[in-house]
Amino acid sequence: MENILRFYNNFNEFFASEYTRLESFHWEALEPYRPAAFFKLGVVGWELVASLKCYEKLPKAVFKHRDDPVYRDSCLEFFVAPFEFREEYINIECNSCGAFLCEFGAEKQGRTLVRELTPLSPVVEPFSGEDSSGVFWGVNIRVSRELLAELYSLNKNDISFSAVRANFYKCGDDCDIPHYLAFSPVTTLPPGFHNPKCFAFFKKEK
Repeated sequence: MENILRFYNNFNEFFASEYTRLESFHWEALEPYRPAAFFKLGVVGWELVASLKCYEKLPKAVFKHRDDPVYRDSCLEFFVAPFEFREEYINIECNSCGAFLCEFGAEKQGRTLVRELTPLSPVVEPFSGEDSSGVFWGVNIRVSRELLAELYSLNKNDISFSAVRANFYKCGDDCDIPHYLAFSPVTTLPPGFHNPKCFAFFKKEK
């Protein structure tokens, strides 16, 4: 299924846009844990921007540093392959403290930490709050054209975001109840989020 990749004039427009819920559940315990989790994706000022949000009162957040194994905490994840003609994708996995793991490669095996490839970095900004649905936490993630140009050895001016492939996840390997939510269904055995063939297509709004 194709989804629309919208371009926004500013961040206020992007943040005012609607979230989409993660409704694909994988590898569940006998008593499933299904927190309400959401994402949105867009382009703002030639940055690829994602926002992920989850309703949890006390998210587990043990890890504090970049490239710690935050997927063992309560974790929100953005995986993206930004170019139709390239297999490599970026995984950005975040806990509620804003600690994140960021890697690059074409498949699950042999991935490389992004910080080993370039001094540039995605921007990860944690947030939290409460609304009529309850207490939530989340992360805003910004991926610049400059970072993508470095990773993919491209001219940044040739990056147009005409189409990207991406998936969004909520997980927690070491939480009281391990859980694995996705936007686009994953078809492999656990842990199977590193499966770019299952990413959803997002095409530029006409």
